[in-house]
Amino acid sequence: MAYVALVSLRLTIERILNSSQIPFLPPSPEIIQHVIKGIESVNYPSDSLLEVDSDNRQRSEAVIKEFIAAACKLEDAVLESLSYRWENEKERAVIYSGMEAVKVIMEQLCDPAWWPQEVKDNPVRVAVQYAFHLVRTLELAFTLEDGNNSEVVKAMKGKIREAAFRLEDVLESAHVSNQHFLSQSQTPDGDDHISYLAMEEVRKETVFFVETAPKIAEPLITNLPQQPEVNNAVVVLSRTDRIEEKKQKIFGLNHELVQLKDRLLKNTGYYQDIITIVGMAGIGKTTLAKEIYEDSDIVSHFECRAFVSVGPEYALREIILSILAQTNPEVDEIHVQDEDPLGSELLLRLRSQRYLIVLDDIWDLSIWDLICSVYPIKCNGSSIIMTTRLEDCISPLGFVLKKHFLDQQESWLLFCDKVFGGDHSSCPPELEKVGKKIIKKCEGLPLTIIAVARHLCISERTPEYWKQAKRKVYTTIISEDKATSQVLYRSYDYLQQYLKPCFLYMGVFPYDSDVAASKLIKLWCVEGFLELHQINPSFYEFNAMKYLKHLVSANIVRIRQQSTFGGIKTCNIYPVFWHICMREAGEQKFFHVMDSNGNQGIESQRRQCIHNNVLFGIKDVQKSMTSISNVRSILCTGPHHQYPVPISLGFSLLRVLDALTIRFYGFPSEVVKLVQLRYLAFTYNGKLPASISKLCNLEYLIVRQYLSILSSGAFRPYLPNEIWDMQGLRHLQVMGSDLPNPSYEGALLPNLLTLLGISARSCTKEILKRIPNLNKLGIQIELALDVDEPLWCFEHLASLHKLESLKWSIVNPHLRVAVPTLSFPIFPPGLKKLTLSGLKFPWEFMMIIIDQLRDLEVLKLQCYAFQGRVWKMDHMVFVSQLRFLLIEDTDLEEWYVGKYASFHSLERLILRQCYKLKEIPEKIRHDKCLQMIELEDCNPFLVNSTMHWAKKIPSGSRNLKVCVKSSAAHKKLKS
Repeated sequence: MAYVALVSLRLTIERILNSSQIPFLPPSPEIIQHVIKGIESVNYPSDSLLEVDSDNRQRSEAVIKEFIAAACKLEDAVLESLSYRWENEKERAVIYSGMEAVKVIMEQLCDPAWWPQEVKDNPVRVAVQYAFHLVRTLELAFTLEDGNNSEVVKAMKGKIREAAFRLEDVLESAHVSNQHFLSQSQTPDGDDHISYLAMEEVRKETVFFVETAPKIAEPLITNLPQQPEVNNAVVVLSRTDRIEEKKQKIFGLNHELVQLKDRLLKNTGYYQDIITIVGMAGIGKTTLAKEIYEDSDIVSHFECRAFVSVGPEYALREIILSILAQTNPEVDEIHVQDEDPLGSELLLRLRSQRYLIVLDDIWDLSIWDLICSVYPIKCNGSSIIMTTRLEDCISPLGFVLKKHFLDQQESWLLFCDKVFGGDHSSCPPELEKVGKKIIKKCEGLPLTIIAVARHLCISERTPEYWKQAKRKVYTTIISEDKATSQVLYRSYDYLQQYLKPCFLYMGVFPYDSDVAASKLIKLWCVEGFLELHQINPSFYEFNAMKYLKHLVSANIVRIRQQSTFGGIKTCNIYPVFWHICMREAGEQKFFHVMDSNGNQGIESQRRQCIHNNVLFGIKDVQKSMTSISNVRSILCTGPHHQYPVPISLGFSLLRVLDALTIRFYGFPSEVVKLVQLRYLAFTYNGKLPASISKLCNLEYLIVRQYLSILSSGAFRPYLPNEIWDMQGLRHLQVMGSDLPNPSYEGALLPNLLTLLGISARSCTKEILKRIPNLNKLGIQIELALDVDEPLWCFEHLASLHKLESLKWSIVNPHLRVAVPTLSFPIFPPGLKKLTLSGLKFPWEFMMIIIDQLRDLEVLKLQCYAFQGRVWKMDHMVFVSQLRFLLIEDTDLEEWYVGKYASFHSLERLILRQCYKLKEIPEKIRHDKCLQMIELEDCNPFLVNSTMHWAKKIPSGSRNLKVCVKSSAAHKKLKS
């Protein structure tokens, strides 16, 4: 993927140019300004610009300033074109003028007489800086060319990708060598010979890139998108071909048809009704729209109708004229002339009628704004129906119908109709069982069911063949069905460039496996798909979550488990898009999934994925992996493997090592040589060595224990003191180890946002003051049989002013715990999420905690976090911000909320394993904000009283859902 390769190269250049470990000469103010503003230039210097001429030391400040001004002018013009994707000739002229100005000045700079001192003192650095600006230009060009997938463009992208990878490999290899990279003092003599060779290699590859890349991408850079020409004299498109198709049976639409029909027929008011039908590709949105459009009652209700297919590339004029052609027979070539481009007189006439317009396949919400400029909101009971696969295109007004998947019965009926031409009774008995298993794999998507039916129609109708077909529904049948693949591919093809690598990356996880959103966005960040926010690093992962939500709204990624407030906890790719993900990843050399069959095409693959850790034991697989020296990521995403396997780590440029599913008996010493690592995760029970601090670029360090057993009288080990030297750490999670007290003044982890798995011994005043920006903290206490670990360190947590999430748990709560005194504020006042487990606080403490935490939104009390028969809230206390409350595994019997207490913001109440609690307080039940009550494995009296009360709520008076679950029934259902 050329775009990703360019982004990765640019980030590499930025890191090298800004590295404090490389003794660069201080660049001039002009060069710094050049880099910060990201000046875009499309021409390239000749090789002579990068050579040192010691005889000529004249410098022209005027030329340098002129070059910067011209380049800035070009950048402004190109960036402006991003806001207006269709450029007029005047705007294009500005861009070309800027390009020409840069070209003239660059030609002047090729003359040694004009060279600034920086070029003479450190020519390679200037070359690298220039490559940075060139990469920015190419990156912008690829953003502009969304949707161009011709063979010529694909070939060009491949060449750009390889050129970018080639330069990046040389830059990082030289950086890793740590031999005064790019220093002007390096010479080919003595000990500096290796450094000189590295610098010379960098110089050659940089020259190659800046000379080659623009030539390859010249068609893309010089041909910025311009508005397509439209013949304004006669453009009348009927676009009614879909409506005239042969009428076919429909399945699973009855409820939705009734719902839409009822809404359309009842809209007799003054205002226009807008209905949006949204759902993933192939779910039946167009079929539903056509059915309602052709319904006899609808036809008689509306005076005129129009059905227009829009698509991702549309022209407003064509859409308007198509509507006119279908709603007014007077429209013809004579009536629509240049001087009346939108037929304003005819549109005015149309506004007085009751009309129904269907805009099928919307990809851009701006089409709605354009339509509204012609068809006003105030109409005579008229309606507009829009269908879209993108939830971002839902109209802010009107009604939204989310198209549902077919259930098993509806899917079977559709399948039988397509395969046998009749109802379910037409299926031979010997094929019914395997046929229903095939349908189950289609997951209720009509497009998939029809594609499979189309394949089986012309295949053997035997149980043996159908069993084979069941195993290859997505791998072969769907991927080889051209019509189906075309429909699905558009969902990927029209993603924004920055979203495509995020989508493809989800393919590194095994098929249909649930992926933790928190892990996914961490990997996106370290892979370079997002840029680190320099002012507030926490925005890094916040923006990544926005990317994930965009993929969900595009209906190509689905939420498997929601977080507390309906966010994304786990997710995966819809199975129907899996083959597209794998195919594109292979073609773009984005990643390679290792197998035992020779691993063809592994060359130039920078990410290696292992879905089965047993493969590490196969010599051929090991040989294939080690043959690629430029690997950047090794991702072991399959099931956990309890036995050690041989894994080669001789990849000096490795950035990501996710080996959490592999158990290491000893610390892998090769890891500390991987100085480019940004993400390291593995399973290991031992102590980390001091040499771990050599990983100066590491941002995420995650070490889990295979088995945690704390012997009598023992304490968990400390991390090495050198951990305080790893100032790039953003996430630290080393289970079973504690942070040591720093051994020197000034020790600080300023970028650390998340610290998990430590014990109370790491919560000293001396330690906490050195992690001032901590946002999330997880404390886990493992008590030995004869050891009481005090909780006095609660008082120091108040110094963490930026802490928003705290989890404090005791693994074995049946042991005696020393309760802290409450003479100090024990929690940071800014906490928004608090999880307590096993602490056995008395319920009286709850009043003090709630009073301290006025911003608390989520409170989870698990495994005897509090104990006692009665929880009374009879004082004046307002839990103003609390929206989520979980009480799990408690001996609580009675819960009182007095008239002076209030949970007026509570939205979700979850009670689990509350075997003795008899009733939810009336004050909470009657709060209008409460939307969900979930009861799991609770006292039958509690369940009955809650259900009895819920039934008495008048219909439509409030939106409250009561959900009763049983873990035993759930386990039985899964088995």
